[in-house]
Amino acid sequence: MASQPVFMSPTLPTELLSHVIRSCVFPTTLIICSTRVEFLSALARDIRQQQQSSQEPEAPPPHGTPQDGVVPAGQHGEAAAAQLLAAPLYQVAVARHIRIVFMPTVSHLRAFLAVFCVEDSTKVSAPPPPPPASQRDIAGATDPKKASPPLLLVYGFLHMHRDTSEWSVQGLGNTAAVFVETARRVSFQAVVVEPKTAAADTRGGGGVSVLEEILAESVPVLSGSAARTRLDLGSSGWAGRTADVRRVLGRWFRFRPGGWEGGDVP
Repeated sequence: MASQPVFMSPTLPTELLSHVIRSCVFPTTLIICSTRVEFLSALARDIRQQQQSSQEPEAPPPHGTPQDGVVPAGQHGEAAAAQLLAAPLYQVAVARHIRIVFMPTVSHLRAFLAVFCVEDSTKVSAPPPPPPASQRDIAGATDPKKASPPLLLVYGFLHMHRDTSEWSVQGLGNTAAVFVETARRVSFQAVVVEPKTAAADTRGGGGVSVLEEILAESVPVLSGSAARTRLDLGSSGWAGRTADVRRVLGRWFRFRPGGWEGGDVP
């Protein structure tokens, strides 16, 4: 039985890949809502910015007080970039067995989800078994009752809809319904993660505060074409109404921090 769908706090590309390689189980499928070139460019830019940040001298804590246990803003992504570049051979091997697909438009995403089946994901061969030491470190790896389900993870769900005719309660709802139903049908867990820029990462508060900003964003009830049709017909009652993202997606998802924020792995 599939786990409850979740909408997790935004993350950088390096954090996302580190999390998937380290924590997700086969046959997890990662759906990137962009072209391959766009995602690889964002990943390279993220790594480059984190490397530059790590080379800058650190400012001393205010008033000379130590900040034990506090991770400064921006260092989550820096740590993820370092882990990704210095991944052990086992994790590199696992990465070859994760199915990644790229969806440039909302129409592509909906069509892919409509025909998605487990057999497509299992065409990618299973990864090698973890070494004994790692096996003990992975929670639930030896206990089937605690084992996490494979994920159907969409990266950039809202970003793909934004600035298109699908940026509406109708558009988001239609895609969310197809996505959640697909994950339920194949017994995967539906997970949505939005991209986070390095600038947002250094602003303070981390992905959790960015998540709150995203959930508070207003979305028109009707799509652009539907609103224009109603205006042409003289029915403008719904044309200017909006709802926030939390209300729109709360019907399908629960909202929570990602594993990169110190939250539990889904």
